[in-house]
Amino acid sequence: MRTLLKLYDMGALFCFCAMMGCVLLEVIARNVIHFPTTWAEELSRFMCVWTVFLGAAGAWARNTHIVINILPRRLRGLPKRLLTIVQLTLSAIFILCVWIGTILIMIQQYEAKTTALEISISWFYLGLFIGITGILIFHAHIVVLSLKGTHSQDSTST
Repeated sequence: MRTLLKLYDMGALFCFCAMMGCVLLEVIARNVIHFPTTWAEELSRFMCVWTVFLGAAGAWARNTHIVINILPRRLRGLPKRLLTIVQLTLSAIFILCVWIGTILIMIQQYEAKTTALEISISWFYLGLFIGITGILIFHAHIVVLSLKGTHSQDSTST
């Protein structure tokens, strides 16, 4: 899991740096040399999408997404365990729905092309697909650890 997490982190970092490079290039091209690019803004949006979803997978693995945990912190024993099972199950259902929906959108939008880069819109959705696949894998790992009793919803795990 640690290697996969590092891959997601490095991917998010690379995409973020590429996005910042594109934005810097566009600012310089537009404001300094007065020759705006047609592709830098679109590529920066592409990299932003990838950064968000690769980073979201890493955040999921670390259990660092924003949560409302008033009820889980007040419960103990069986009620807390049942709430955890319900939460993990509902999260898994949601993640699977997004994963399937992403595949369907990628198939449906395959023929659509972006304006400047002239690549398939599906490349944007591929970032979501890879991110949600990571979330699904990390969630399955969290479920296994929870079933073993070695994972706490209040702690981080990798």
